[in-house]
Amino acid sequence: MNTNTSLILEWQAASRPNHVRSDKWYLVAGLLCATFVAYGILAGEWSMSVTFAMIAGLSYLVRHEQHRVHQVRIYETGFEFDGTLYPWADLQCFWILQAANYHELHLAPAKHTKAEIVVQTGNIDPFLIRDTLALHISQNTKQHEKLLDAIIRFCKL
Repeated sequence: MNTNTSLILEWQAASRPNHVRSDKWYLVAGLLCATFVAYGILAGEWSMSVTFAMIAGLSYLVRHEQHRVHQVRIYETGFEFDGTLYPWADLQCFWILQAANYHELHLAPAKHTKAEIVVQTGNIDPFLIRDTLALHISQNTKQHEKLLDAIIRFCKL
């Protein structure tokens, strides 16, 4: 997209890992949803029953969906994510979180009105990404995985 500056790094990767769920996972999740639906019916909380029935149905429908693959490029002038170039002045800092079998790059925008960019490092060495980004924006070494993200990863959601 950006042809005026030189490309430093480029890769493709999903924003989140694709979890492999076992039959046991589906059994436990199904029993848990069925329990909440039954409790909602018995307690007269119909909205709870409908909500958990919808959660189970939607989970069934999207169970084989893969996360979208994003195109990532690092230029001398900025960071490009899916065709949108973010100049270095628009980015505050970055951090890389390490999980068991992947690394995840997070970029915080300078303005709090914009969303954080999250993408996996794919087949690129995360230390090369770190060294390249550190030339342009600061690294936040104290950032840890958010509690909600840890729960999502643990529950394979």
